[in-house]
Amino acid sequence: MKILLEQLDINQERVALEWVSAAEAPLFVKKITSFTDRIRSLGRLGEEEGIDHERLLRKIAAAKVTLEGIKMRSAFARQAKQVKETNSYGEFPNPEKLRTSLAGEITLQEVFLSLREEKGTAVELAARLNIPEEQVCKAIETLQKKKKVDADGSII
Repeated sequence: MKILLEQLDINQERVALEWVSAAEAPLFVKKITSFTDRIRSLGRLGEEEGIDHERLLRKIAAAKVTLEGIKMRSAFARQAKQVKETNSYGEFPNPEKLRTSLAGEITLQEVFLSLREEKGTAVELAARLNIPEEQVCKAIETLQKKKKVDADGSII
């Protein structure tokens, strides 16, 4: 989850995982109250992070498509298998590889979603998405290879 939030430029303080027994009702109330106060202090999603609302929605939509795809599910499964084999629970064996894969796939989906909304050149897409032009070009090439867009950026 932290790796995903990092890729979306969302403050990781917006998520919490706490273990509380059913017999610890006062502790549960304390944790929920504390978390609620923290979220309120951060404000609306994207504001504290300095992300435009439309861009944030596009990034979240791209992340959703990415995580539903077989490529990322397979990457997580491989990492989970490695964790089990090495008995190294609590951490991904290769978080940098996972970050790189996730970032590439989210960028690919952001470019695709943006092209569905409005055609544009790589320069225009880079400016609209706040993504380096070379990454946009790479994403467009990949989308062309997958036969999802034409050479002019039109959705197939």
